[in-house]
Amino acid sequence: MQDTADVTRRLWALCGVLRNDGITYHEYLNELTYLLFLKLAKELGVEKAIPTKVGWEKLSSTPEAEKLDFYKESLKLLGQARNETVKDIFSGANTAISSPTSLAQLVQAIDDIDWYRARQNGIGDVYEGLIEKNAQESRYGAGQYFTPRPVVEAIVQACRPTPNDSVFDPAAGTGGFLIAAGLHAREANGSSPRLAGIELVSDVRKLGLMNLILHDLQGEVILGDALNQPPRKQGFSLCLTNPPFGVKGSLTKEQNDLLDFPTGNKQLAFLQHAYKNLAPNGRAAIVVPDNVLFEEGVATSVRSKLVQDFRLHTVLRLPTGIFYATGVRTSVLFFCADGTTSKTWFYDLREGQASFGKRRQFTSDDLQDFIDCYGPDALGRSERRETPRFRSMSLSDLAANNYRLDVMTSPSDTSHTNAVTVERMLESTRSMTDELDAVQSNIQEIEKLLMSFAQNADGADDAELS
Repeated sequence: MQDTADVTRRLWALCGVLRNDGITYHEYLNELTYLLFLKLAKELGVEKAIPTKVGWEKLSSTPEAEKLDFYKESLKLLGQARNETVKDIFSGANTAISSPTSLAQLVQAIDDIDWYRARQNGIGDVYEGLIEKNAQESRYGAGQYFTPRPVVEAIVQACRPTPNDSVFDPAAGTGGFLIAAGLHAREANGSSPRLAGIELVSDVRKLGLMNLILHDLQGEVILGDALNQPPRKQGFSLCLTNPPFGVKGSLTKEQNDLLDFPTGNKQLAFLQHAYKNLAPNGRAAIVVPDNVLFEEGVATSVRSKLVQDFRLHTVLRLPTGIFYATGVRTSVLFFCADGTTSKTWFYDLREGQASFGKRRQFTSDDLQDFIDCYGPDALGRSERRETPRFRSMSLSDLAANNYRLDVMTSPSDTSHTNAVTVERMLESTRSMTDELDAVQSNIQEIEKLLMSFAQNADGADDAELS
């Protein structure tokens, strides 16, 4: 039986057809987005949303010699569509395909897929799988926009969105959090919450819009920089986000004027943006790099604000090797705008854990114990008990540690602190191993390119001699 994983593999394998045209992985996903939209508009019976002069049947039946010109004209017409979402997806769209034969092969291969079975298993999952493939293959490309699905699903399962929620992601990327929240609410209650996001990169926003459509979800994704946007007056009942890693660039004076604590660190800026957009009694879960947990200066002020003005009830310490940016250490902060913090629970999924990566894949099963410990209450108010991985700290202990969130114990617990130190040393060696694997993989890719160039050069020399 053809399942979604098989369909994803088949579609991704088609990138070989386009590689001879010099098309990159990211460009390939864009090409596939455009073609899949036309195909799936037919499969899902929503061709009324696109101009009458274009469509999958017309593209498929156009003679090969004319197919590329017809496709280019179709993209132009789709960018002028009356349907606003279609118009957004195809605005400025063009193709990097230069060979009519390559396009014909791609169209035929897509036609050959059993889309009836794919629909039964979830067409949206096929597209989500393609986005994940893109993240895996382009370590410094789409990976920064993609949060691993097990992490997204665990966070959403803990926060339990309902149709009454308004869900916000200020760094929407390809829409993973918005889609997971919409599907969770729909599966549990029959309808979806209001979904809203902001995305800075135009091409990535288009992927997100397509992702929403293929999951049959309605959502607003604004193109722009969330840090330029003042807090919404009504606020949102649920904020789920994974802001981009790194601190490249600086914030403008206008952006800093919107924050409680001016900063040049975008993660700290996004954290402030998230809590300022929460409605009264709203809840949030935000993925942050570990430096947010322990840095001094502005970071301390932001953490103090988070603890004193909000209820920071849970911190999930994620293992390394699960994001596509090598070596990044991240945690998830769960907090609510319904009071102040009296106790914070810390779940450590990093120390004493096997290193994740290509050899050991990170799955939803690895987060099941966290879900059990978190409890059924979406606001983190379930009765909890301590385990070796799940420990709590009082407000006084947090204050005594200068509101650092990278320590799971009180200062007096020296035996555990010593154990933590050893585990961190082990963690560092595992991280170094992962980074060496990544370097070795990159070197192998460079060697392949050089071999290809050498062979082409030899071929050119032979041609000249002949």
